Amino acid sequence: MIRTIFVFALIVLIAIAAVWLSDYPGDVRLTWGGYVVETSVVVVGAAVLVFAVLVALFYRFWVWLKHGPGRIGAVFSERRRNKGLEAISSGMVAIAAGDAVEARRQAVAAEKHLSGEPMTLLLAAQAAELNDDNRAASIYYDRMMSRQDTEFLGLRGLINRAIKEGDVEKARSLAKRADELRPGTDWVTKELYELSLKLRDWEGAESALTRLARGKAAKGEAVRRARTVITYQQALKAVKEKREADALALAQQAHEIDPSFVPAAVLDVKLTAEQGSTRKLHKLIGETWKNAPHRDLAEAIRNTVSGEQPSDWFRRAKETVAPHNPDHVETHLILAKAAMASNDWGPAREHLMRAGGDNPSASILRMLAELEEKANADAFAAREWIVKSSVAPQDPLWICNACGRQEEKWHAHCPACDSFDSFSWRTADRGPHNPDVIEAEIVREISTGS
Repeated sequence: MIRTIFVFALIVLIAIAAVWLSDYPGDVRLTWGGYVVETSVVVVGAAVLVFAVLVALFYRFWVWLKHGPGRIGAVFSERRRNKGLEAISSGMVAIAAGDAVEARRQAVAAEKHLSGEPMTLLLAAQAAELNDDNRAASIYYDRMMSRQDTEFLGLRGLINRAIKEGDVEKARSLAKRADELRPGTDWVTKELYELSLKLRDWEGAESALTRLARGKAAKGEAVRRARTVITYQQALKAVKEKREADALALAQQAHEIDPSFVPAAVLDVKLTAEQGSTRKLHKLIGETWKNAPHRDLAEAIRNTVSGEQPSDWFRRAKETVAPHNPDHVETHLILAKAAMASNDWGPAREHLMRAGGDNPSASILRMLAELEEKANADAFAAREWIVKSSVAPQDPLWICNACGRQEEKWHAHCPACDSFDSFSWRTADRGPHNPDVIEAEIVREISTGS
């Protein structure tokens, strides 16, 4: 609006000047050498105006001529950049779609138009990985590492490459460098945590877990479980290094975090027994059996008294263990085994029947067969129990939830697939079986044993 008013005012002024000059034309006389030029002021003004316009046009031409090559270069540069960006976009789409050939083609095009750009290097590296060209991928990631603006991005690629190649130490070293560049980045902290677990560096895993789990997540079930296992493994390490006080403190800490975690309860009982505090041990046995009744714990409790006679163990189990979880299957099993060891057949049968309920496991049925054989010398009754055990549910084991491996003892890492904290205490599928064949084998075994 202001510009329009300004132009309008300028036109008015020019019109006024033209009218004034027409009213007062005046004369101009110019003498140059032997020449005399006479004209009016209007003509001189028009000549000056034409001369000014020509000078302005010449100046604009000169400026255009001076900057023309740069502008032309900028146009071509912009075209190259646009083509490079288009190649990067198409390449990323090809990588997402798993099209290795197209990804490599677009990476070459991007390198041609945008050589050295961060996204070009990333596209080239990922295209190389998609084509299983590990050498080329490493070269591109190394090039990214050499630049300050792409070092962090290159580190992530090299970390993934090291993990794929199984070089866990190198991967963790690179992750530490990434953590130095950008402390607190979630994916870096997570990598440090997982790599520390793979290397069995429990202190490093605990530090990374503390940094990883913040706010409400720090109180979540998954974090609590991971912290329990890590603390328990630290306790085992202390036991191996004969740091008795540290081992006991860590075992108690792990047990306190998760009272239902059987391995920590077992270790706590063992180390407390070695300490020699009877009163404290008696209280601990009650607490552990209430929260984590298990056959491993039962064995640990039994071994707290060395050289104990079977009848004494049976009495102690009834007094110190059974009252804290009287109806649990493991309670009846611990009492049944203790009664059988002391040849107390009546209580043994009673607890075996109560432990089995309506669907007894194979081990309970085999124990009933043993009881019939030893208490009554009844091979026929024993055979009946053994035959039933062939189709009974399998006894629970520690089973890896990742690969299905079965173990008698709990492990922090699966020996087969190396999954962390993947074992759970449960019953596995028995698979196909033939009761007739099993019965024949059992009868032959009983006959031979007689």
